Amino acid sequence: MNKVFATVTGVIAALVMFTGCSNVTMLRTAELRSIQTRVDSLSVVITGLQNQIIEEQKSQSELLRSLRADQQIRFNEIDRKVVAIDGNISESQVRLSKIDEKTAQVQKKIDAQLVADSLSETSKISEQEKLLQIAMSDFYAGRFDIAVAGFTDIASKNQGSPIAQDAEYWIAECSYAKKEYAEAEKAYMAYLKKYPQGSKSCVVFYKLGLVYEKQNKDKFKQMVWKKLIEQCPDSQEAKVVQAQMAR
Repeated sequence: MNKVFATVTGVIAALVMFTGCSNVTMLRTAELRSIQTRVDSLSVVITGLQNQIIEEQKSQSELLRSLRADQQIRFNEIDRKVVAIDGNISESQVRLSKIDEKTAQVQKKIDAQLVADSLSETSKISEQEKLLQIAMSDFYAGRFDIAVAGFTDIASKNQGSPIAQDAEYWIAECSYAKKEYAEAEKAYMAYLKKYPQGSKSCVVFYKLGLVYEKQNKDKFKQMVWKKLIEQCPDSQEAKVVQAQMAR
């Protein structure tokens, strides 16, 4: 603005000097005054614009400071949350570590208990097998009542197990050996009903046929031995029955 004003003033001065004070007419003076008025008006406008620009710059600077302050607050909040999350993660890791330790301890106890149970079960089976051998020794020695007591005790304490199946078979054998055929029939039938696919089922079919033969129940004997041949075609008992039928 000052440069413009200086320029116009210089022009006016030049005009005055050029024409001389005596030759300046009223018209020229009016024109110069009009130009001066315009220059003054432009100076006011320019000054106003400069002030407006300064105010806008201040407003923008204030807004920028406010945005930076708000941004810093948000960054600080994010940092606080990140620190809190890191703390939670560390705490969770510690808890998980403790849980893993407790789980490992529990698993060790379970494994130890399983081993102890396995050893106990193995010891129990070994003991029951010894008792079975003792009862069989009584059977072969002709002490059938003592043998029956031993077999019955084993069967009651090991229900459903292979050793219980053997014990129940030998109970029937004791009755057969004592020639108590009605009791032997019941015992053999009970074995087949309870263990239709038992390890002694083929022998039981054969012995049950002999019981019926002793009781003169030939029809029942034939039915049982037919079942024997059907269910145990390759067994030694089936071959003996087939040989008898052939004769």
